[in-house]
Parts: sequence; C-alpha cells; structure tokens
Amino acid sequence: MSLSRHRVMDAPVDAGTIEEMDTEILRLAATPGPSMVCFANVHMVVESWRHAPLRSAMERADLVCPDGMPIVRLLRTLAPGQRRVEGMAAFPRLLQAASRLGVPVGFFGTTAELQEALRAKVARDLPELRLVLADAPPFAPFDVAERSRQTDNIRRSGAKLVFVALGCPRQELWMADVRDVDACLLGVGNAFEVWLGRRRRAPKWAQDVCLEWAFRLAQDPLRLVGRYLRSNLLFLLALPGWIWRTRQISKSG
Repeated sequence: MSLSRHRVMDAPVDAGTIEEMDTEILRLAATPGPSMVCFANVHMVVESWRHAPLRSAMERADLVCPDGMPIVRLLRTLAPGQRRVEGMAAFPRLLQAASRLGVPVGFFGTTAELQEALRAKVARDLPELRLVLADAPPFAPFDVAERSRQTDNIRRSGAKLVFVALGCPRQELWMADVRDVDACLLGVGNAFEVWLGRRRRAPKWAQDVCLEWAFRLAQDPLRLVGRYLRSNLLFLLALPGWIWRTRQISKSG
C-alpha cells in the first residue's frame, strides 16, 4: 500500500501503512519549510463541516492520518486493509525514531508543569533524544506578538519535529498559521498526558468496537459530554448519506 488521499465524510484522509506514514513524517521533518500532520477522528471531521478554517487546514495538511476507529472503518471501504494511525501511539513511536536518527524535537502546548514532567521523562527514558523546545503557551487567544514569539522560538530551537498539544481545532488552526520554520508540526491532542501516564487509554476491545470515546468521556465528563453528544450525533446522522454516495460512485466507476 502506498500513501493516497481519499474523502471520508467529505474530509480529506490519507491511506497507507503505519510504516509509510512514519517514513513520510520523518521525510517532511527533513524537508525545508513548514509542514503539518493531522490525526483525524470523528470530532475533527464533524468540526470541519462546521468550521471552514479547520476544513482549510485539513486540506492544506501534508498528511491526514486516520485516527478514530469509525474513520478507519469507513476508509477501509476505499482502501481495504487500512489500519488505525492514531496520534497517541505515533507520538512515542516517533520519539523513538527521532532519538535513533538524531532528529531534534520540540513539544508545544499544555502547561509548564506538564512540560517539566515531559522533560524529566525524556531524560530518564530517552536520554539520546535531542529535545530542543518545550513551550507552554498561554491559554488565552494568541495575538500577533505571541504568534511571532512562538514561531521565533521554533526557528531558533532548530526543532524538526514539533508535537503540538492544544486540542482540536485550536492546534490545527495554529499549525496552519505557522510560517518560516523548517519543521514538521504534528497535532497530537492529549498524547502528552497519555505518555506520562496521567490519562489511561481505553482497552483494545473498546478501541476495536469504536467505544474509545466512551472511555475518555468517563475520565473527563464535564469537558467532553457536550463535544461528544454533538459530534457523535451529527456523525451518525450524516453516515447513511455518505455510505449511499460512496456506493453510487463505486457502481459508476
């Protein structure tokens, strides 16, 4: 399987093996200029219908990995055999690759306390990793001066892989706005907390039957209940129409 772009629920999503996507990410990191990688789940796809700037950011992304299992299962109708390529698993895997290859890495997002914990874990578990940036920006909306500071920090650090944990859609909009850096930016959501053991992953059986959202909801109900009710309901309502259109295209082809 080679990398190819498809439309899943009208959103751009790439198909390919985990190894091909990891290789492409490392290639982007070595290529001059900014690049960006998204990890698409149901929430991102639904938000892209409602939020034109997010849709534009996904269209411009160099790679859109199939993250949530519902997205993966729909993508399999277009690219049989597709596996899940989620940001929470890609994060530690790419850290290992960067450590082995000497690729300088940056962390952007969350809090200063969490960034300190990340640095401590890197020093303990990945002492060869070149961690050159650990930036915890303010939670307030970024103004022009703050965006300029952030871009300058990335450029001066020399980071080639920058993992961005601002949450969707904020991280995707931020990555799409970054200019004048030679780095690959990856929106990884709460991967930092999972890697540190502060949030648990759903059991594999729950992931396989598309119930990871319920496991995450149980851990953080106040923050996620509105998001999941809206996103999941809209996704289910739109699903029959997408399946019907896909079948019609397949028949006509």
